[in-house]
Amino acid sequence: MNRLLRIEWNKFFYNKGTRIFLILYFILIGLMGAVLPNIKPQINGIQVNFIEMGALNFPVIWHNITWLIGFGKLFLAVIVINNISNEYSFGTFKQNTIDGLSRLEFFSSKLYMNVLFVFASTLLVFGIVFGLGATFAEVFEPFSGIEFLLGYFVEILAFVALAMFLAFLFKKSTFAILIIFVLYIVELILKGIEAFFFFKPSIDGEEKYTFITSYLPLAANGNIIDYPPVSLTQYLTSGKLFTSSAVHWEYLSINIFYILAFFGLSYILIKKRDL
Repeated sequence: MNRLLRIEWNKFFYNKGTRIFLILYFILIGLMGAVLPNIKPQINGIQVNFIEMGALNFPVIWHNITWLIGFGKLFLAVIVINNISNEYSFGTFKQNTIDGLSRLEFFSSKLYMNVLFVFASTLLVFGIVFGLGATFAEVFEPFSGIEFLLGYFVEILAFVALAMFLAFLFKKSTFAILIIFVLYIVELILKGIEAFFFFKPSIDGEEKYTFITSYLPLAANGNIIDYPPVSLTQYLTSGKLFTSSAVHWEYLSINIFYILAFFGLSYILIKKRDL
């Protein structure tokens, strides 16, 4: 494992573009945590202070931060796709195989390094939440709501697994990145079709239908940690806008399935294709 990680790290380190993008990714995450407390937008001449509204109180801080930083997964996916496509563009995959690296070892080197990046990202998010919570939370309870950190890890890893599969499938970074956006659009269209033909609102106005399309890869990925809930009633009574919620475990479970599926399909592509 250490040998494979060293091989993969050298590819990242000596590729200037990939190295810069990776550094920018982690800087971006850090800046999100540093800038967030200073964001105080003006709405109709009234300054909105998210800290006073409880955005950084436990346990809701876990939900808010992981949801916000989760948008950076697309940036990481681009890094992963670019790294893999370079293997085909520069012929390093073929050369590594000729030099004695098995296809399983080649795939494992990519897998280990990408999981390591996701783990490092998760640790950074933990540090951000811990620091912001210690500074701004009214009551410091760091383990209250920490399950969102697990949700974040699974969400990012599943997105990276999809990116790896698309990179191995198309070999070209432009095509692989474009397909991600195409999949977003296709899933939205399918959800619209499903809603048109099958969704019937109940008499009391509450939604009772669970969309099957919500379990498609990209939709399910975004549903692990959904939009942070707010309560106007709570805000009027206590001044706290954000309310606590929970990770959607059913979507987390289906994403674990997608992780295994996309990693498995990636290895099958490597094993079956000609050099």
